[in-house]
Amino acid sequence: MPSSWPRFLLGVTSALLASSAASGETSVAVKDGNIMVAQDGRQRQLTRSGKDAAPTLSPDGKWVAFTRVGNPASTGSQGDCKSGAEADELRRIQIDGSGEELLVRGRASGGPKQSICDFSRKQFTSDGRYLYFLSPAWAVSAALHRYDTRTKALAFVMDANDVIVLNDCKKPENRDGLVVNRHRYFVVAGSYDWYWLFDSTGKKEKGPVGEYDNERSVRDAIAAVGLCDP
Repeated sequence: MPSSWPRFLLGVTSALLASSAASGETSVAVKDGNIMVAQDGRQRQLTRSGKDAAPTLSPDGKWVAFTRVGNPASTGSQGDCKSGAEADELRRIQIDGSGEELLVRGRASGGPKQSICDFSRKQFTSDGRYLYFLSPAWAVSAALHRYDTRTKALAFVMDANDVIVLNDCKKPENRDGLVVNRHRYFVVAGSYDWYWLFDSTGKKEKGPVGEYDNERSVRDAIAAVGLCDP
């Protein structure tokens, strides 16, 4: 994955599907930099900043997490995170439009593990407690972080270029497990990017999943070997 990531563009006029509830009756999207929710065939506007992007719906359908973009002109590449007025923000809001709150403010200092922006690939665990996201970090890898919505604690998990949180997995041993794409090096020379299955904390590696270029292929591979049955 290249170190330069696309950013949210202001003035988007079409609604872009971002996430949907398991029932398929509720979905969240972005229109003109604002978060929209569609329920029962009707669309409502949740935010009005004109700077919001990348929403994701919690599994219980009660919360929407999203990024408030501090500097839309930024590429979000390695070393490009901002502090202060230009910092990106990780926020959440209730599905009825109430209770909007700032969860994490982006920052530029502290090195690759501490510098935070973009808040891409946001995904909740099945109970909605933990929220995982990626932030630009190293030249060949982003950083995976976890935010605890109960304790308000933020923690670095590991280097990663993609993550899939198995919050819909019916197998209890793998529910909320992390399927992470990591850049690794061969012993002699060269490198490769594979997906690996970890436990829900990211501390225990359960084994390789393989090389895939999209989330659907990864999920199909996991289901085919019986690791997860959504």
